[in-house]
Amino acid sequence: MKESFSYWMLIPLFILLFTQGAWIFNDASKRGHNKWLWGLFGLLNVPSNLIVYLIVTRAVPKSGPCQDCGKKVRNDYRYCPHCGVSNSNFGKNK
Repeated sequence: MKESFSYWMLIPLFILLFTQGAWIFNDASKRGHNKWLWGLFGLLNVPSNLIVYLIVTRAVPKSGPCQDCGKKVRNDYRYCPHCGVSNSNFGKNK
């Protein structure tokens, strides 16, 4: 019996997976997300993990530092969950 599957066909798949994982890793580090988790997640399959990454990271509201304690607070929060001070960035989701 001759095997009909050629292993050289896996090379483009591995290149595509590595490229996707590297892009997700770099993008997650620029956006302040867990770059290692997302990078490894990007190595699992193509393209569904890229679609999931883009939806999840773009759907999370932006955050800024609390003016009192300096910790990150989402802009849609009225009060800082860490110190309780009123959030002056409320409603500024740009």
